[in-house]
Amino acid sequence: MTDAIALDAVDKYYGQRQILRDLTLRVPLGSVFAFLGNNGHGKSTTIRLITGLTRAQCGSIRVLGHDITRERRRILAQTGCLIEAPSSYPNLTGAEFLSIGVSLKKLARTEIHRVLELVDLRGDGRQRIQHYSLGMKQRLALAHALLGSPRLLVLDEPTNGLDPHGTQQMRRLLSGLPAMANCTIFFSSHNLDEVEKTASHLAVLHDGAVRIQTSVPDWQKSLAGVLALDLCDAGKGALALQSMGYATTTDESGHLLVADVDRQQAGVLHARLMASGLTLYQSTLRKPSLEQWFLQTSGHHGSAT
Repeated sequence: MTDAIALDAVDKYYGQRQILRDLTLRVPLGSVFAFLGNNGHGKSTTIRLITGLTRAQCGSIRVLGHDITRERRRILAQTGCLIEAPSSYPNLTGAEFLSIGVSLKKLARTEIHRVLELVDLRGDGRQRIQHYSLGMKQRLALAHALLGSPRLLVLDEPTNGLDPHGTQQMRRLLSGLPAMANCTIFFSSHNLDEVEKTASHLAVLHDGAVRIQTSVPDWQKSLAGVLALDLCDAGKGALALQSMGYATTTDESGHLLVADVDRQQAGVLHARLMASGLTLYQSTLRKPSLEQWFLQTSGHHGSAT
């Protein structure tokens, strides 16, 4: 088994309305997988499908190598979920709250210390939850999801509402958990800057289908951007580029700008400019952020959710 989650040709309807259409998705084992999509395009429905909270009309859904329809209990026994905003008992301490899950799952009480350590709350387990910050509550909820060493974590907007410090802590946790806890993380998010810094893989869902799925490094390599060139003679450089079929503009520093260039094309342009006798002092490929790329890919001009 190489995939923690595998969906093939999944269709989902609510009444006459089709939410997902021919959805195919692969989440590699050990990955931190970000699932992006605008409101109403099927992101929450997909999460409900892979956790067995609803059923598809057709298609195949396998989680941790098992069919979700036939072996839901077996899958959920190996899955930790944080689907809604974290809820807890404010008058309990963090350790007392976790002890409820430990009892229900019939785990050793040493599990409380282990998961508090994983989420950087080791020194706060005896503090009442009502005194926790929102970030601490979110990490406590993550600790609860980690009870029993699940092989898969499914998280819905894990950084939602957190301040910059809380977001940074959660980002560090998510990046490190696959190695520390031997698990795969599948999470949805609207914080695209954090996705770019946290995820190893991503997929964009649009109109009920996966528009693109890739690893973050491959996405970064293939992304076209604006090539900024600092040449000895910008005028001659512009003419040389024009003869190659490239239109140019200039920025406030006098650098030549060439749009829609990927890394491979940039290397070719460098070689041809230098072959024409021009000296290249500096070259920078300015790529769009994940947020800019997402808005272009999804055809949406608002925020992603």
